[in-house]
Amino acid sequence: MSATHYRKKDATREQIVKAAIEVFGGKSYLEASISEIAQRAEVAEGTIYQHFKNKEDLLFFIPNERTNAFCEGLELHLQGIQDARNKLAKFAWYYLYFFKANPEYARIAMLELRVNKNFQKTNGYRLFRGWLKTLRDIIEQGQQEGSVRNDMDPVIIQELLLGTLEHYVTRWLLKDESWDLLEFREQTIELLMNGIKPVSCEEAKTAAATNGAAAENRRSKTEPLKNK
Repeated sequence: MSATHYRKKDATREQIVKAAIEVFGGKSYLEASISEIAQRAEVAEGTIYQHFKNKEDLLFFIPNERTNAFCEGLELHLQGIQDARNKLAKFAWYYLYFFKANPEYARIAMLELRVNKNFQKTNGYRLFRGWLKTLRDIIEQGQQEGSVRNDMDPVIIQELLLGTLEHYVTRWLLKDESWDLLEFREQTIELLMNGIKPVSCEEAKTAAATNGAAAENRRSKTEPLKNK
């Protein structure tokens, strides 16, 4: 087949995916239909099935296009930043900015894909999580620089950061985007950065003593219950 044919095929697929993002992002996956997507994309329903097996296959393909956009934007915003802590702060800002700028995709990613077990078996999921290596590399850089605590596995820190950001975006969506997602970005970023900063020896001793006292207090309260 000619190059023109493939270009036309790719353009049609992009048109379908764009329409799917609008439809899936405007209502739940169960409520959306192939016929509505076809109407929005201005193609026949049969054309969609030439590109995708079914509605679920189309849903799972969406991250292929959006993940590339996220990664390209992230790379652009990280350019020129040398130290890891500033990179992490920029990452947190860009994560919130990206989903604020793409609310339809945010609803698909957070409310549909992230909780779908079938999606986790797809190539789209691997792409969806592929940019995590960039985040992990920044965390490891910070541990080497001494700006990020190195007494924790970088994967744990990664999940801490993402868990906070994902929860924040999800709450924003569930509240019908009733506030500016970036309104509290500085407080959110400051909280995240303080949570992963290295602790001094004195702080570590104080924390250990506090935790030990709390554990002893819990034990003293449960002893009488055990003896009853």
